[in-house]
Amino acid sequence: MHLNYYVLKRLSKSLEQLLLGAELVESFSQEKDELILGFLLKDKNSFYLRATLQSDFTALSFPKNFARSKRNSADIFPFLVRCKVQSIHQYENERAFHIGFKNGAVLLFKMHGNRSNIILIPKGQNPQLFKKKLIADKSITLSSLERPIDRSEALYLAEPSYSKLYPTFGKLIKEHLLAGNFHELTATEQWSKLSELVHKLETSPFYITEINGRPSLSLIEYGTIKEVLSIDPMEALNRFYQVFHTEYFFEKEKGSAIQLLNKKISQAKSYIHKTLQQLDKLESATAPNEIADIIMANLHAIPSGETTINLFNFYTNENIDIKLNRLLSPQKNAENYYRKSKNRKIEVEKLTENILNKEEQLIGFQNQKEAIEKTENLKALRLIIKSSDLAGNKSNQEVHLPYKTFLVQGYQVWVGKNAKSNDELTLKHSFKEDLWLHAKDVPGSHVLIKHQAGKNIPTSVIERAAGFAAYYSKRKTDTLVPVIYTPVKHVRKKKGTAPGQVFVAQEKVIMVPSQGPQTEA
Repeated sequence: MHLNYYVLKRLSKSLEQLLLGAELVESFSQEKDELILGFLLKDKNSFYLRATLQSDFTALSFPKNFARSKRNSADIFPFLVRCKVQSIHQYENERAFHIGFKNGAVLLFKMHGNRSNIILIPKGQNPQLFKKKLIADKSITLSSLERPIDRSEALYLAEPSYSKLYPTFGKLIKEHLLAGNFHELTATEQWSKLSELVHKLETSPFYITEINGRPSLSLIEYGTIKEVLSIDPMEALNRFYQVFHTEYFFEKEKGSAIQLLNKKISQAKSYIHKTLQQLDKLESATAPNEIADIIMANLHAIPSGETTINLFNFYTNENIDIKLNRLLSPQKNAENYYRKSKNRKIEVEKLTENILNKEEQLIGFQNQKEAIEKTENLKALRLIIKSSDLAGNKSNQEVHLPYKTFLVQGYQVWVGKNAKSNDELTLKHSFKEDLWLHAKDVPGSHVLIKHQAGKNIPTSVIERAAGFAAYYSKRKTDTLVPVIYTPVKHVRKKKGTAPGQVFVAQEKVIMVPSQGPQTEA
């Protein structure tokens, strides 16, 4: 209700008493959608008017002092500087008033919620907008803002509709009338109630009330009354600005920070739980070197071209199903399992390291949450937010990568999410020694194995990454899929080709089964 017609009407009267004959000495902005007007009054005292026209908070306030910043400050409406105030005019039944200057210019305050604007209308010249995006305001004419309404008891009794006679009431006043069973009264009783209400709106003290958890400035006793203020509209608007902009925003920012930390805490706990399960699965599964020993002990019993064989496990005295690459001999399959055994230790160590790192993060999130919960003022809260990763600026926001990430035996494997992401992955996130993979002759994801200095990528890692390439392709359901691979330096994209389409040289081909993600980092 702080932008209600009756609040502005009372404010206009106060401004008229104060500003007539005053000189505008500065007009500037140093915050987005906020205008500061500095006046030199006839008694040589300073007076400041602050118009805050943000999308989520619009208000007028009157700070006693205002130190202009030397940086990030811009002059606004310089045409008016050194001009004296000649008039203050409140438009009838409209949430708008203007300050008129002796040079004939008018500074119009159109206070329409998130469409509020301040418009300079120089005499005989085109209007200038403070909020330039509200282009329709350029066509505003001052005469169109006047809305005289003839009101009388006789007119109301003939057509008892308060919304026609009092379109300026606004939502809060209408809710007040509804809560008081206004519509159950007779027309005569309604008129008496309306007359009493209008008198109260024009003379009563201001209230800070709370409605649905949100503070409001009111001229009626409605909602949860938090404070009773004086009849001074500038004092009331200043107090409302303080309550809403400082206290309410504080609780809102605090709640948002705690909500974000709760999410981070939950995600960290979930990651730790899933990774522990993954680690347990690795450690409890039959060791690859044991599988290799079983294959070597049964070379004579394994036919060529098999993909699975059931053999006796002499480590557990039970039979076991063993997966084989049908294109390799039994001995070569055993060699692959011996190689996997060497790399499994690296994978276990990496998972353990990831768990420890995430547990450390979890403790940090919990400490930040505890500190925020104990904070009692906005300045301290913002210091905590700024010192953490909760600041909400671009540098601290979560980065949305164009690829999925996997960890295979200590190697990072990145998989493009779609055709456009494939281009971004291959062209912007790769190095020439990374290994590039793609299912042969069909649409699918680009896959990278990130190069590690001084190391050759193991065959088992290439096979696993090739399984991803097969899985994220149109051949996902095939038993075996041909996958090409080559260093990124041999991959080129020609201008004008479709998203994801590249040209490859010196590629090799590997046949692998389609294998989806088992461990997603």
